[in-house]
Amino acid sequence: MQPYCRHRAEKALESHWQRAVSLKESTTLVTALMNPQASASHVFLMENIEMHMSQAAKVYEEHAPYTCHCDEAVVESSAPMAA
Repeated sequence: MQPYCRHRAEKALESHWQRAVSLKESTTLVTALMNPQASASHVFLMENIEMHMSQAAKVYEEHAPYTCHCDEAVVESSAPMAA
């Protein structure tokens, strides 16, 4: 599965719903998926995008792009700094 990030969540929801999505919708998806065991995540999903956790995970897995500019930022931030 692709790493979680809001940009991937946005693209996954756009592909699934065939429409533009809001920042709130994409943030809701990735935030909930990052903590699937918390009951609050399930409530958060239903209140904000009317999706169950299993459906949300499937949408992300099937539609999220494999590459994102966030990947480069993670690599750069983990590289040791020159003295």
